[in-house]
Amino acid sequence: MTTFAAIHRPVLATLFLAVLPALSWGAEADELAESERLETAVALNYCRAAFHRIRQNPTKEVLIEEEEKILDNLNLNEIDDPEVIRLYTGVLDEINGIEIADRERVILKDQHRRGVAQKLTWNILAFSSQLATAQVGSAIKTGADSWWDYRNTTLSRDRDLLQIDRQQMTGVVQKSSAFLDTFWKLAQRKQIPDRWLVRGTDLDRLDRAMQEEDPEVRLRVLKRMEPYMTAYPPYWYYVGRTEQAMGNWVSASKTYERLVSLGGGHFRRDEMLATGLANRAAIEDYLGNGRAVAIAEKALSYSSEVWEANLLCARVLERNNQLASAEDAILRNLDVGLEKQHSRVFQLSLYYHSDQRGKLAKMLDDPEIVAALPMAALVRTAALLGPEQTPARVTQLITQSIQGQARMNFGRDDFVLTASPAWQLNLAKATLVSGGREVAQAEVNFGQAAHQIRFPAPQDWGTPFKKDSSPDVALLLTYPDQTTMRISFGQSTYASTSDRPMPLASGNQAMRVATIDVDDTRLSVHTAAYGPRFESRPLAEGDSDQTGS
Repeated sequence: MTTFAAIHRPVLATLFLAVLPALSWGAEADELAESERLETAVALNYCRAAFHRIRQNPTKEVLIEEEEKILDNLNLNEIDDPEVIRLYTGVLDEINGIEIADRERVILKDQHRRGVAQKLTWNILAFSSQLATAQVGSAIKTGADSWWDYRNTTLSRDRDLLQIDRQQMTGVVQKSSAFLDTFWKLAQRKQIPDRWLVRGTDLDRLDRAMQEEDPEVRLRVLKRMEPYMTAYPPYWYYVGRTEQAMGNWVSASKTYERLVSLGGGHFRRDEMLATGLANRAAIEDYLGNGRAVAIAEKALSYSSEVWEANLLCARVLERNNQLASAEDAILRNLDVGLEKQHSRVFQLSLYYHSDQRGKLAKMLDDPEIVAALPMAALVRTAALLGPEQTPARVTQLITQSIQGQARMNFGRDDFVLTASPAWQLNLAKATLVSGGREVAQAEVNFGQAAHQIRFPAPQDWGTPFKKDSSPDVALLLTYPDQTTMRISFGQSTYASTSDRPMPLASGNQAMRVATIDVDDTRLSVHTAAYGPRFESRPLAEGDSDQTGS
């Protein structure tokens, strides 16, 4: 017996095929609507976080930061409600109505840059030839910072001078309060899930979580907050930074990828995405993945004003033989005066590793550039260029920036090394070699004007009245980027006290640099009419055993 279904099966199949596109379109429409709601939630959360910070910290620093980084930089295409736009622009008008002097503006904009200007990790990263070393792994754990890493820090004492008058702040508070009321109405009208919208208490908890110094504890706290922070991109940025600090490379890379998918398109210039992608590019390069170059290039497209992200991307591009792009990333900083000191180190490193000797010589010919370079980088460059291309002033700077003093006592003798901070002795492992014996440092003093290390003598060198002989002394310096230098000292023949790098105590025997061994090259110092100069030659077998001049 033939059933109804059997008779009409071909007809039902035809109807199903006809309706299927409509059903698929309806599913796509629902998915698109949810995507639009999520984008609106992200934009509203950014605004709420900005107003929350302004109301909690009514200072000119906070005002100018939130205006430039968030409010005036936000892509308003994600907020299509006219009432919200009017309130939004009203807040900006109130902010712009508060007078901020040019000098104050400079202080406010440069505050976080000065806070990281002394991060020596960047010098290590610049000259590290292999990213697989443990030291560079530590540098990648540190990663690149952005304004978002300093947004939650406590305001310094100097910022108290920039407090906004209560009367001036009234208009901003009133309009931001009205915005928050409209915020909830828009959320209801758009049917945005409540779990996507952050509250002031959520933002306060996030601030407290980021003050936790232990990354393992911080990550656990952040993970517990995830249900309330789904649509707030900075939350994912902080999770990624924490995973990176713990060395969880794969997790951090995936978190940064999620950050970009959620936060992309909300700002005209996005420092957070630029920094997040720069860190992800460094991680992928560290793991040996070929997509690191594409990620670095994408990071540079988000912003050109994040100096750390620019340098990190430059290092990734350099390691993958994208030399022109790497140089351009560094010049993004130098062309506008962003963190010149570290940028010059990266520029020197790029030319050094790519053997661009003409550009290296041009850099060393600029006294201002040379004065800001660390000595380890300067010595390596001089060894590569040789005496023909190394200016005499560079040799003079190197030899006069470090000296030894053989101190003859009636009891135990010792050797005192005095060097300029450019030698970064606080980063290096220092060992004294004399008479075939190695001596570890005994006392250190890393002052602002000079670094000083004392080594106990391995044998008796005599007394202040009778010296046995000029001790043959060499210093071994090993830096975290695996640069190792052997500096041999000889008895000083300075023409005048003005030629000496550091003042000497009376009765002590000054010892000047005689040779420097670095990168399989020996630099010998010779005094000429115009001052000291280097002569370089490849190291021969047995050279490392010679410590005297």
